[in-house]
Amino acid sequence: MRQYQLEHPHANSRGYVFVHRLVIEKSVGRYLTRKEEVHHLNGDKADNRLENLVALTHAEHMGLHYLMRREGHV
Repeated sequence: MRQYQLEHPHANSRGYVFVHRLVIEKSVGRYLTRKEEVHHLNGDKADNRLENLVALTHAEHMGLHYLMRREGHV
């Protein structure tokens, strides 16, 4: 899900930003960098509650998914 945020520095060409990024940004009080990604802990990409989200670097995110696949969680 995306939200219209034309003034956001990382909005797409139509002015939209993913809601999960906006939720994390509000919590940490800053914009995420382009290198930061948001992971949904319960795997439900529609569940954008703060307690279900964690910001990670791309490497951390890929490592997490690798471990999840290896352990049979995905």
